Amino acid sequence: MSLVICSAHAADPIADKLEEIYRQYEAVKQDNSEAGVETLIRLDQELRLLIDKPWMVRNKSIDGKYWNEQYRVIGVNVGHYSDSLEYSGTLLHEAKKRDIKKLYEAYTTYSDIYGGQGSFSGGFGMPNITAALHYEKKFPTGPFIEDTLIIIGNFYDDLYKALKDRGEKDYKYDCFSAFFDETPIMDQIERARKAAINYYSKFLSLHSKSEAAKRSVREWRHNLESGDSLGWHFCSD
Repeated sequence: MSLVICSAHAADPIADKLEEIYRQYEAVKQDNSEAGVETLIRLDQELRLLIDKPWMVRNKSIDGKYWNEQYRVIGVNVGHYSDSLEYSGTLLHEAKKRDIKKLYEAYTTYSDIYGGQGSFSGGFGMPNITAALHYEKKFPTGPFIEDTLIIIGNFYDDLYKALKDRGEKDYKYDCFSAFFDETPIMDQIERARKAAINYYSKFLSLHSKSEAAKRSVREWRHNLESGDSLGWHFCSD
């Protein structure tokens, strides 16, 4: 499948683009055909390009003033703290449910990581790390491989911190304790640190065009290589 991402040429291209995506979704929301699934995937890609990519490439968010109540149905909302547009990935999740022949699973399998409840435009909860590792293994050159490698790296980065802070037994402990095992704690800490560095390095080896993402990943990797890590990626307050 070849997806063509259309651009808006209007006095206010962001507002016009959101309205056009909403209009196209309304036209296919009951369409379970292959064409309908493909349209959902294309609209998901357009929303990521519109909302996620400006943040990932230039650290630039889209002002919440563009939000409209009707956009909830396509997964667009305003961040609680950011006052910027956020996209949940719900259209890709919907496409996966309709893609019963799995014709587009290189796209739709990515939705298993958050189940349509998060994307890179805003904060989200814990990822399904098993789904993320599955995506990396099955689609090493897939359309979401860059995002997936960052997610896996972030997960192990946070697991490293959770293991170091395990004595606090706070909500972060609740998020990550299921991933602790019975091996010596120092071995677990070092495995998590090395895994995070490994996945950050995998992402950087792809030479992504997302400049802001590359800067962040380099910083995260450097911190871990120095034996430290600052801030949390998931399960934050």
